[in-house]
Amino acid sequence: MNKETKTVEVQEYLKSIWRKPSEKPSNKGYGDNVIPVMLIDSENNVSSFRFVSDDKDWNEVVEDEDVVLWSYVTDIRPNIPNLKDYKTIKTYEDACTALGEKVDEVTLTNAGVPKHIIALMKLELVCKALWGGEVKVYPDPNGNRTYYYPWFALYTKDEVERMDSEERGLLLSASANIGASAGWGSAYANNRSSNSAAGSGFRLCLDTYEKARYFGTQFLELWTEYLAYNFKVGERLK
Repeated sequence: MNKETKTVEVQEYLKSIWRKPSEKPSNKGYGDNVIPVMLIDSENNVSSFRFVSDDKDWNEVVEDEDVVLWSYVTDIRPNIPNLKDYKTIKTYEDACTALGEKVDEVTLTNAGVPKHIIALMKLELVCKALWGGEVKVYPDPNGNRTYYYPWFALYTKDEVERMDSEERGLLLSASANIGASAGWGSAYANNRSSNSAAGSGFRLCLDTYEKARYFGTQFLELWTEYLAYNFKVGERLK
């Protein structure tokens, strides 16, 4: 690839992420209508800006900040935790960054709240981030909606030995007080109807199988803090 071709590709890339001020930022996928953007002014100064669409008119921002071009921060740095791509939420801390909120663990611990309840509250926050900032789970008497949730199990040694390396890598080693077990985790997700007679809970459901599986495998250690009872877990299996 020659230098001229590279230059053309860079120019096309810049055109794809930098927008004219006549195009107003969309708050789709951002919580609380706070949209992080990057601005370029008439003197080519680059600055970051948090546009709150409920508080200020975009045209006022353009005038006050002398905006010539602007871009979403997530277009420039696509791998930072954000609510538009759930796979950028890799840790509980990522969810806090994307949402701008967190569980007050110190205050809750001092108040005597058990660790597994604090873990549940963290999972609820992660679930909110995976939804894109708003958990859209609603009871539906007609059962027309379907939601998905991680499915967890203690697997026996024989069951683990029949798994391939990818499946084993999704599990934690585990041992129970009543006997030896080999693996604990969520290699799969299940689904449930949204009708009011369904037996399983709503709170940590997601809208797709892929998200629910990701929720269970990526955050397995946090799920373990919430669910583990009378068994101990170790490192991820290989």
